[in-house]
Amino acid sequence: MILKFLTHIIFASTLLQVFPVDVNDVQRLATQPKDQAPSLYNFFTLPNAKLPRSADAAPTKIRPNSLGVVTSAESAIVVDRKTKQVLFQKNIDAPRSIGSITKLMTAFVFLSTNPNLQAPARLESTDYRAGGVQHVGFGDDATVKDLMYASLISSDNSATASLVRLSGLSMQDFVVKMNKTAVSMGMEHTHFEDPTGLSPRNESIVSDLVKLLDVVAQNEIIRDATAHDQYTITTASGKTYQLKSTDQLLSSFINQQPYGVIAGKTGFLPEAGYCLGTVLHREGAGEIIVVVLGSETNTDRFQDIKSLAVWSYQTFKWPEQLSYDAKTDQRDPLLTQ
Repeated sequence: MILKFLTHIIFASTLLQVFPVDVNDVQRLATQPKDQAPSLYNFFTLPNAKLPRSADAAPTKIRPNSLGVVTSAESAIVVDRKTKQVLFQKNIDAPRSIGSITKLMTAFVFLSTNPNLQAPARLESTDYRAGGVQHVGFGDDATVKDLMYASLISSDNSATASLVRLSGLSMQDFVVKMNKTAVSMGMEHTHFEDPTGLSPRNESIVSDLVKLLDVVAQNEIIRDATAHDQYTITTASGKTYQLKSTDQLLSSFINQQPYGVIAGKTGFLPEAGYCLGTVLHREGAGEIIVVVLGSETNTDRFQDIKSLAVWSYQTFKWPEQLSYDAKTDQRDPLLTQ
């Protein structure tokens, strides 16, 4: 009886090398009663012809001794967007001011009011906010979309304040909605005091901002706006205004093949330092979300993001990346150094 059982196991194992199947099915067939002994037909017609593969397989660390990179940022995080696996972390639980990263939440809440983006709109004197550069003149008719793009691309504080007015909500009610939306996103350590990011009491932690970026990057309008390095507004009077993005990643190698910027936003206050959150991808690999808060200089925040992104793609392999490299026989030089 024991010899018979061992024979079935060996037979099943041999076939398993040729025809991958569910291990539970092999065991069930190998241990059936004598009058139900497995036949060759049974093995060829097993219900699961292949081993199950996880749809959310996490990236694998291929350089186990690589601990990360040195950043000037006080807090930093890199997360695989699909599985939410943390690839790098630095002071991820430390709350900090976030500056104009706030504008991502402002845009998201504004869009939730279902505005007509093509409707005419203008800046009013009550919208004026100091700090940064105002890109559209008062009383000059643009569109709702233009004002929102000015907010997200060039971080225009006055344009951002106009969105609150155009939403039909009071400033107080709008901020309340921002905080409620943050809670609904699972941002448990985030608080907003104003929609522009001028208040140093707009605070969050990098892991909360990962959640915000993941959600807003699913919004086509926000994604499109934050992917523009430049944008031109032409008003009803015929005046043109050139917007230049505050996000220098858009004109760097990290936004050129095989890489690409999906969405992102800068932030700065003296109390916050230089901040940046971005969603990136590498062709054939996975998407990552990178957030840095409190970098020392404007240049440092972009260098911190680029270093963390390249390090991540050098140090980890995504399941889809293995098949992509094999199919194209191409490898990113940065990944083979």
